[in-house]
Amino acid sequence: MFKTTRAEALVTARRLLRGYASAPDPRRQIQQLYSALVHGEGWATSHEAQILAFGAWLQTHPSLGELKPRCEALLNKLG
Repeated sequence: MFKTTRAEALVTARRLLRGYASAPDPRRQIQQLYSALVHGEGWATSHEAQILAFGAWLQTHPSLGELKPRCEALLNKLG
């Protein structure tokens, strides 16, 4: 994936989260959301840390019920 702006990354992440309920593979949808955020440029240092912490949390294979609320919280913090 190529680098995008912070704003483009947020738009993409929000679009992916809206499609979460109808996604054939919800975990993959969230991985794509994370990837969009990681490839965004221009994040504040604190936001980068939150994104990386989210990625580390995803590696623990959380339950499907935890994914959407955690994504919503992250996106609210990011703007």
